[in-house]
Amino acid sequence: MKKITPVIIVSSLDVQRGGVTKASIKRANLLAEHHKEVIIITFLYQQNHNQIIQQLYKQKILNKKVTVYNFFEDLKPNKSTRKKKRQDQKVEEKGFLHFPVEDKKTEPSYRYYKDGLYVKYKRFNPNGSLKFIDYMDESGKRKRREEFNGDGLLVRTRYMDNVNNKPRYDQYFDNKEECFLSVHVNPKTQKEGRVVTFFDNPREYSSIYDCHLGWLNTILNNYEYPVVSSELRRFTKLLVNVEHENIKKIEVLHTSHLSKPYSNINNIKPGSHFLFENAKYLDKVVFLTNEQKQDVETVYGKQQNFTVIPHSTYIKDENILKGTVPQDAKLAVTLARYHEDKRLDEAIHAFKYVIEKVPEAKYYIYGYGEMKDQLQTLINKLGLQNNVYLKPFTSSPQQAYKEAACSILTSRQEGFAMVITESMAVGTPVIAYKIKYGPSDIITNGTNGSLVEEGNREELAQKIIKVMQDEDFRSELSSNALDVNERFSEEKYRRNWLELYQ
Repeated sequence: MKKITPVIIVSSLDVQRGGVTKASIKRANLLAEHHKEVIIITFLYQQNHNQIIQQLYKQKILNKKVTVYNFFEDLKPNKSTRKKKRQDQKVEEKGFLHFPVEDKKTEPSYRYYKDGLYVKYKRFNPNGSLKFIDYMDESGKRKRREEFNGDGLLVRTRYMDNVNNKPRYDQYFDNKEECFLSVHVNPKTQKEGRVVTFFDNPREYSSIYDCHLGWLNTILNNYEYPVVSSELRRFTKLLVNVEHENIKKIEVLHTSHLSKPYSNINNIKPGSHFLFENAKYLDKVVFLTNEQKQDVETVYGKQQNFTVIPHSTYIKDENILKGTVPQDAKLAVTLARYHEDKRLDEAIHAFKYVIEKVPEAKYYIYGYGEMKDQLQTLINKLGLQNNVYLKPFTSSPQQAYKEAACSILTSRQEGFAMVITESMAVGTPVIAYKIKYGPSDIITNGTNGSLVEEGNREELAQKIIKVMQDEDFRSELSSNALDVNERFSEEKYRRNWLELYQ
């Protein structure tokens, strides 16, 4: 029997993770139970990549049989030699005056002056280690940034465009703080362009894609029978063009393939169009929902290598399912990144209607992201400070669901929306906008949850109000919601993926 090596290509890994990362880690852990080695390949630069991976192992989020390769880390010529920390990694620095930045208390930051000039800016991590230093020109404009990892080593220097203050050239450093890679960056689009490597046989690449492809071929040639899955469209071209005589190629669609407004099945994203036009070069294309597969087949025709494997439900703590977690009949929750695609503003606006009928109602939004301040501003503007709360990311999602009367989904698009099954698995019904894709495959309207036409905030509010006020209705939805544990069982999920990898 062939000794295959499962290989999963994702952008990055992290302890706080979104749906694609969570699904990829779960599958890697499953495959690690049945294969000698499993590989995860990542391409995103992360300042503290090694610390993140060790944390994933330490917290038992990732099986130690899973080996993680990162493009920037693996290319380093010197990975073990440690250089002594620089003197400028402390707050106090001889010869400089420094002043704290008042609005950066969670990540302490300071401005530094010398001879009457503002010359640099330092930001520190919460644990006190240096995160980065910005250097200024004579006019006080940023000219370059130096970034440091958790060991205090310089890992990247970014040179700024003097017009728009965006990166235009990046240098990457190994553990001797010697530059091994440089990347030209378009300061307007922030797209990476020409790449030069400075180790072994130095080489210039016309694009970072060419460098990625060469590196990926090198990694895969270490394995006799690699079964490689791409989890994001940005890696489809790599998957199609990678060369290996014994390779098996799998594409997994975690997100919608449609362009805005994500409802016209003929309006295909460019990356997804490339995928479906080149699907014949792949062994399998895996969809998470039947609805998405059917929409693609309507446009591109049926293909034998198309298949559907939905995500599964999984109860980590059976006590949650048994009802030992107290439920608040006046609480609604959402677990999501603070990102525009999640459209959390829709749910917040709808909650303004909810409290008119249920003044004591509460809405907890557990998450993280760049829109936190914007969402808090909206909450304040609507006068919902005592009803709607932005909560930190939670590592116990099903407990958060179990405590609530319902959960809310208002995303623009999803590939499956694991948050729906996670909520229903503990008997908490979901009130969701009827988007592509996920809700219609999982929720039966009025039976185990509610489907609402996109943008109808008043109807969304009415559904929330009914669940909160009608105990019998809430109990019925809750009881019926539990059927996801059978429909999307862990056993079915495991069987389907293990068969696919054989």
